[in-house]
Amino acid sequence: MSSIKGQIQSRSLWTFGFMGLIAVIIVWGILSVQNNDKYKNSIVEKNLIYEKDIPAMRGNIYGSDGKSLLATSVPYYYVGLDVKQSSEALFNQSVDELSKKLSAHFGDKTWNEYKSQIVSKRKSKKSRYLRLTGRRISHQEKMDISEFPLFKEGPYKGGGVFEKISTRSLPFNDMAKRTIGSLDRDTKTRGLFGIEFSYNNYLAGKNGKSLFKRLAGGVNQPLDSEINEEAIPGQDVVTTLDVNFQDIVEHALREKVTQTNANFGTAIVMEIATGEIKALANLSRRTRNNETSYIEDMNYAVLASTDPGSTFKLASMMAVLEKGNLSGKDWAANCTGTIMHRGKKFTCDHEHGNITVSEVFEKSCNIGVYKLIERVFGANGIDDYLTYISKYRLDKPIGFQLKGEKKPYFKNGADKTYSKFTLPWMSIGYESQISPIQMLAFYNAVANDGYWVEPFLVREIKEGNNTIEEYDNVKISKRIAPDDVIEMAKQMMKGVVTDGTAKGISSGFCKVAGKTGTAQKLDANGYNKGRYFTSFIGFFPADNPKYTAAVVIDEPRGDQVYASQVCAPVFRDIADKIFAYDVAIHPASKKAKQKNLIAKQQKSGMADDFQEIADELSIDMEPILVDGMVKFGIANNDSVYWKPIKATGGVPNVSGMTLKDALPILENKGYVVRHQGFGKVAEYGLVNSGVVNLILN
Repeated sequence: MSSIKGQIQSRSLWTFGFMGLIAVIIVWGILSVQNNDKYKNSIVEKNLIYEKDIPAMRGNIYGSDGKSLLATSVPYYYVGLDVKQSSEALFNQSVDELSKKLSAHFGDKTWNEYKSQIVSKRKSKKSRYLRLTGRRISHQEKMDISEFPLFKEGPYKGGGVFEKISTRSLPFNDMAKRTIGSLDRDTKTRGLFGIEFSYNNYLAGKNGKSLFKRLAGGVNQPLDSEINEEAIPGQDVVTTLDVNFQDIVEHALREKVTQTNANFGTAIVMEIATGEIKALANLSRRTRNNETSYIEDMNYAVLASTDPGSTFKLASMMAVLEKGNLSGKDWAANCTGTIMHRGKKFTCDHEHGNITVSEVFEKSCNIGVYKLIERVFGANGIDDYLTYISKYRLDKPIGFQLKGEKKPYFKNGADKTYSKFTLPWMSIGYESQISPIQMLAFYNAVANDGYWVEPFLVREIKEGNNTIEEYDNVKISKRIAPDDVIEMAKQMMKGVVTDGTAKGISSGFCKVAGKTGTAQKLDANGYNKGRYFTSFIGFFPADNPKYTAAVVIDEPRGDQVYASQVCAPVFRDIADKIFAYDVAIHPASKKAKQKNLIAKQQKSGMADDFQEIADELSIDMEPILVDGMVKFGIANNDSVYWKPIKATGGVPNVSGMTLKDALPILENKGYVVRHQGFGKVAEYGLVNSGVVNLILN
């Protein structure tokens, strides 16, 4: 027992000794820290000095002219003051005048209220940082306030602080919003969709880094350091979008989808020879709090792969013409309105009677297409038929620059869902999936004399004035079909407008050609007559085409539900307004008549813009001796002279301009613009520092 007791006592002594040693070490450490100023200072410094990312300025997105800003990062600032940074003498000397200037500029408090707020904060033992107003200010306002007392002394002597916040701005508001894209809500640095997403690597730039020191009151002071790195701004993206075309297309589309209470609408305008997308609009119906509105929240032009309907008949008719060696005047079928295909009804909306090949297309006769397909390919000729669909590049994605494009879907003989009904239904635009922009690329090839051109939206990447990367789109050197087939297809498309389903839009400023499409929508019970996916695809001017366009409106409601009533009028509206705008496609005789009219237009604008107009219309003019803003008048008959417009009180003279022209000129100078009325600028004036008011009439 004594031996066990001794062992326990021995182990206890060792334990107490070990614990005592630890206690001594801890006490020694505490005393050392308390008496080691160098160590204390290093800990403080570690907590007060930190490394922070410096966000890169995001690149701009431009329209096709390389000048019209579609998206840009605009710096805004909050105004603050480190109230204890200035000396007592400087503070007392400056506070009254500073308070008066702040009150005059912001107008939200009296100068006595500003002074009381600043003095009270200086006397307080709490935070020394004071945000002077809740309103963000522009860069121009920052420059003005930088001259105020205390602020003009700099942040380390006077204590003035500007908290910079970059905001992504869309100068044209919601125009082409889905195409341009948006940034993530949290960091505002990554594109979520559209060009902002697809070209994020170019636009984002590279963040820098810098050392900062935390000061009392939440103020962060930048420090010079070898590890500091400058942020590299993002590169600019120049698109093919023409802001005037975009405005035309969006207004025409919005009017019709609103009138018909449709699910959504999309419209695209493409330049035939180049493949440039000049306008791309998407509108979705959204209901909130029992109020319906149309917004750009999905790119249906690229993503809406569905049964194309009768616009697909162009491919079927071209395949029939090419393989069957037929002409437009050949007899096609006797349409009685209904026929039986292997025990199942195959119908047409009308009894067309005996019709020719051209009339089948012009009148969009389902039975006529069925009979021609059966005659040329046979009832089981699906794979032979698909060789032509592939030849026309309809089964291939176009490689569009915006992410999200799906590959078109067409059944073949080996497809598990293939049936004896597939070929006749596919030939009239069902049992397949293809997007509007993919269909437009096919129609564009026809309008381009058979040469397929890749549609594209982004033309180049720029860094300042230097082009870093230029997009060279794909152009196929071999025709998708023989010349005579292409020519016959174009003639049939003209016939649709003059004698067929779209003859309601035959009148207008320019001739147009195209094809209507009204597809029944598929639901759980099959194809539903009464719910339609409508479209019109075509080109203009019909005799010398420069543009193709597609208009798609999903499930219109009311009295107008067919493509001829819904999409075709939108196409006509777009074609007429673009024709009026693009004088390059006017016949020479029309240009001559317009000379005197245009020469008499008393407007203001940029000298180089007027020079371009005069050159295009062959208007005689006096030599331009000035740059920048000018207005012009009539010197002798059609001869034009130019007068420089001088700024008034530092504000550019925008009299006579439309808001669309005046707004970027003033905002690029740093002014905040307020406006009222409609029309052109009748009066303008500087109402506050950095704020210009426009009266439109």
